[in-house]
Amino acid sequence: MAINVNYVPFDTLPKWINDQIQETKSKKFRVGFVKKNGELRVGTFDTKHRVRWKLTDGTIYTRKGAKRTTKPEDYLLAHDLIKKAPRNINYRTIQWFAVNKKLFIFNDLLDNENFKIRTMTKVPFSYLKKIMTEIRLNNEK
Repeated sequence: MAINVNYVPFDTLPKWINDQIQETKSKKFRVGFVKKNGELRVGTFDTKHRVRWKLTDGTIYTRKGAKRTTKPEDYLLAHDLIKKAPRNINYRTIQWFAVNKKLFIFNDLLDNENFKIRTMTKVPFSYLKKIMTEIRLNNEK
């Protein structure tokens, strides 16, 4: 596994994440982030815009046509593939991001301007699960 360190300015983070998804031509990605209530949330997502989708209870939900209520520069709008609902993920609270076989671990926002991002390539899924568990345990301390 190769490890690289990048510094990504916060204002370019939405484009950077979108570029990573497009570059790998992957439809799914995983994200670990901290929710508003302080809990760590891990999930599998995609960025496909849906007008209708099937909920976990089997019913069909149709979007009412309301516009987005969050700023695209502050929140990643993604569809949760497990809970089958759209989610707004705050870029400032992302802990890690995985797409294809690349894992990006985010350090806290430095100087309120830049993220320090460690990139690992060719990460096996078993290693990703281990990292998810370690990050979860570190956040609970």
